Amino acid sequence: MKEQLALLRELQNIDLELDDIKSEKEEIVARLKENTGFLDKLVEDLNAQKEELEEIRSLQRRKQVDLEEIKEKLTARQKRLREVSSNKEYNAVEMEIESFKKSAEQTEEELLHLLEVIESTEESIKEKEDKIVQLREGIASDEAEAEKQLAALDKTIQSLEDRQEEARTEVSRRVIHKYDFIRSRRPGLAIVAAKDGHCEGCFMALPPQQFIEIQRGESLEICPSCNRILYFWEDAVGEESPAEALEEA
Repeated sequence: MKEQLALLRELQNIDLELDDIKSEKEEIVARLKENTGFLDKLVEDLNAQKEELEEIRSLQRRKQVDLEEIKEKLTARQKRLREVSSNKEYNAVEMEIESFKKSAEQTEEELLHLLEVIESTEESIKEKEDKIVQLREGIASDEAEAEKQLAALDKTIQSLEDRQEEARTEVSRRVIHKYDFIRSRRPGLAIVAAKDGHCEGCFMALPPQQFIEIQRGESLEICPSCNRILYFWEDAVGEESPAEALEEA
């Protein structure tokens, strides 16, 4: 059983190493996806702002036409003012002139405001366009580096999975079944050391007789508190992790 437990510890080290590497891969992919999502949102905002700018320019053109029409009417009324003969008509035309003057002033103010908005929007669009160019360059560089990282991680995963498959065939079906069951219920450690009469997984005291059985290493012992598989800690002294083994290979 000691040999089986040693293989199980190696298998667990491999599984933990694979968990870490796969988590690292997920983080890299998630980072790339986040960057792409941010870029897509920025492009979407840029397109919306460009549409908004076109609407403002269209409104500016309409206002410009309105101003020209008002000025034409104002000129016509000023000319008419010089031709009227009665005071009543003179006053009426003069009121029209004042009304057109106010309309012209208001329209000119609106046009000035629209011009300011257009300039501000154009600056904002230019900033977004520059940021998009920089972001695309950064994403391209990040993707190239991530591709190298993912390739290296995949290579390590393949090496670990090859050893994982080998180790699983060397452990008895009963022990593997128990190990897989614990891992499915309790992510992380499925097999832990028993030291000084305690389980190193949950740190609860073990029954004295069970600790003696663990030291003998002749049977598969389970912690009564956390249900993890137990081995005597001295049996694992000097063991190396799968990552260390791969570095030496």
